[in-house]
Amino acid sequence: MTTFRLSPVLTWGIAAVTVLITAFVLWLGWPAEGAGLPAGASEVEVHFIDDELTTPAPTGEKDGWFGSLSTPCDFDSWYVESAGTAVCATLGERMGTVTVNRTGQRIELPADAQKAITAWAADAGGTRPPARALLVVDGEPVGIVAVAAPAVATPAS
Repeated sequence: MTTFRLSPVLTWGIAAVTVLITAFVLWLGWPAEGAGLPAGASEVEVHFIDDELTTPAPTGEKDGWFGSLSTPCDFDSWYVESAGTAVCATLGERMGTVTVNRTGQRIELPADAQKAITAWAADAGGTRPPARALLVVDGEPVGIVAVAAPAVATPAS
């Protein structure tokens, strides 16, 4: 009677591939922590929100085990929650960086940051100038600013 026996090389090969696949899935799908905005002054990136392409979304749809694949948004839009609502925001290119100040849950924009955002909005052109800007830190949204009144941002996640 002949017994079936796996070669040690085949056994180690199967084990190595299994470990690599498991590590890749865990790395790809590990839930990310939001960037958050520390208290005090911080540099943030400014992106204008294209309101014509932005759509409402259900709240509470944070990135899950498979990152942005589990949100209701397309690959070309960002899931953003702010002031109790959520949207799939389509963003324009990065306009630049500004310094903002966070005190408690309030995000304030100094006069120079307000001027920069207003100037970038005026230079954006198009048939409809941008009405809102998204503030981003480390690739995560932290606030939404109304271009018409850019003194205070609404916190976002």
